[in-house]
Amino acid sequence: MANVRVSNLSKLKRIGAGESVRVGSIWVPVEKLPEVLAPFTKLLFCLTGSDDHPYSLRGSATGLKFQGQHLLFCCAHQIADRSPGDVVIPVDKLGRKLVSGTRIIRLNELPEFAAEEVVDVCAMHFDPADYGEPQLENGFFDMKGVDVWTGEPQTTFLVYGYPTSMRELGIDDVSGALNDIRVKMTATAASYSHASFAAGVHAITLERSGIYSSDGLSGGAVFHLAEDARGFYCGFAGIVLRGSDCSNVIHFMDPRLIRQFFLFNQGTASERRGFGNKPAGESAGPSSVT
Repeated sequence: MANVRVSNLSKLKRIGAGESVRVGSIWVPVEKLPEVLAPFTKLLFCLTGSDDHPYSLRGSATGLKFQGQHLLFCCAHQIADRSPGDVVIPVDKLGRKLVSGTRIIRLNELPEFAAEEVVDVCAMHFDPADYGEPQLENGFFDMKGVDVWTGEPQTTFLVYGYPTSMRELGIDDVSGALNDIRVKMTATAASYSHASFAAGVHAITLERSGIYSSDGLSGGAVFHLAEDARGFYCGFAGIVLRGSDCSNVIHFMDPRLIRQFFLFNQGTASERRGFGNKPAGESAGPSSVT
């Protein structure tokens, strides 16, 4: 269904051809880094209920794992008009099976986040073992604390997403029904620009080659390339919030705020176990569509 278009990762060449970069506990050749990180950014689907046009493509989403929890992140504006059970991601590369999470998590009602951009971010909770799909577990990036971006501006960022301009829908000439979806994911280098006035939000400048829209990148993953005593490593840096077709600057939310979703989810899960409350947020599933 999708392949990865690598755009302007020339800064990685300073590592040297044939050298390796650590991702978690695994060392991968630098040439393979864009491919290794690609599975953690998902193409976001919404079910429409139509037989002829059953899907609406809503851009990008990021799968993250932290302290045993699995959350899929996107921006609320991407799915505002859909119910949680209609928000799905593909399990396989061909997109033949789509799954939804069990509930939506948002921080809107917490007073400390009022009027902040975090209110436009939401997460969907998954328990991968419940789906019988071994590949689902592998699509959530482990936010290991030592590798997570800490705010150092002198680094190379890698931005993943599914630009709207790089999607192509196949329509049957006779019936007018959807019969094919062809999309491309982009992996683009970026450099730090400035901190936003909003808490935990930063601006980076894409160093893209070619012409493609920033529309569709919302919800995509941002990684950073750094170096420690063991060598080069790549860790999680954030989630894309928004961009503009008039500029190479995009904004992303850093890990400090993203961790709050996991902490909130963990707390509400404890309440449900202790008091039998309904899930926080809106119930969604789990469910799958083939």
